[in-house]
Amino acid sequence: RERSSPSLQKIVLSHAGADDDLLPAMISLVQNRTGQRFPPLAVLIYGSQINKQALCQVASAMPDNSSVSFHHGLYSVKLGKVMRRTFAQRISSQIEQGIEEVDLSGYGMEDEHAEECASLLEGDHCRIKAVTMFDNSLHSRAATRLARALVSNSTLQALSLAENSISASGFISMATVLVESNKSLQWLDIKDNPIFGSSNVDSTVSSTEALGRLGLLVSRSCGLLYLGLANTGLGEEECRVLSEAFSTNTGSLTMIGLSRNAIGDKGATILSRGIERNTILHSLTLTENGIGEEGTAAIARCVKSREQSGSPLRCVWMSGNKADSSLFYGCMVDAGFSIAGILLAMKMYC
Repeated sequence: RERSSPSLQKIVLSHAGADDDLLPAMISLVQNRTGQRFPPLAVLIYGSQINKQALCQVASAMPDNSSVSFHHGLYSVKLGKVMRRTFAQRISSQIEQGIEEVDLSGYGMEDEHAEECASLLEGDHCRIKAVTMFDNSLHSRAATRLARALVSNSTLQALSLAENSISASGFISMATVLVESNKSLQWLDIKDNPIFGSSNVDSTVSSTEALGRLGLLVSRSCGLLYLGLANTGLGEEECRVLSEAFSTNTGSLTMIGLSRNAIGDKGATILSRGIERNTILHSLTLTENGIGEEGTAAIARCVKSREQSGSPLRCVWMSGNKADSSLFYGCMVDAGFSIAGILLAMKMYC
């Protein structure tokens, strides 16, 4: 009844179930709402049992100026700009509208879709500042193509490729561009990808090459501020490369995420030596790395040394390790860390 009404602007479905008649009715409604006389239509679905694939079918039929949102508990996605069959078209539309953030997360994107999107990032008219592509089916091929796009792109500031299947070769391509060409990207999150160590399944490149690019990315990048490497297979060998890179006290990196790896006591001790000689890095995350008392004490000494040198570490996260967090505070006391610093650290941990 309402599909031809020009006044209709919003549809809200709350706990609508998964009625077989609902989806065709929705598609029929939005397909008949084309033309300039219709305002943008927002469809909000709360707590319903409609699956993501079905929602994508509805979103695919939506006009470019409309959207479908799905909210279920803490899980909320906006489908109006995320459609598996029309990723490139939607990004192109957003570029024309001057939209600066694009979220393409969790919708089964494959390498060819990322390649289409990368070609749009190369244009001079692109003003997009942030692209999120986590939780898809992207491999090194997609990362390599996106890296090529960054050679000519000077507007993108944040890129998330977390929770994909990007291996060492994709990381190498991205690191090479960020060291040699791109100076505008400030935030790169590539966590939860099989890049280093035993998790790397890439037979096209050697682990030595990946380690070399990791060191260069940390020591020679000119614009990158944050690097997310949680759960990427980091171990003692990777910590040695990171330590050497940090000790050069060059590069632009101020924050690094190393959680959920296999750093352990030895890796933490090695890492602390390089960070102690660095004055640029101010935030470090080492949660869930199997770090015990030895590694905890080494990080605490590093924190104290940085404070005394006048370039303190602002945030250090070490929860979820073998040593209790209280031990970290105790080690800082033993190292002479100020009460104010301990209170700040406790606030950050909480």
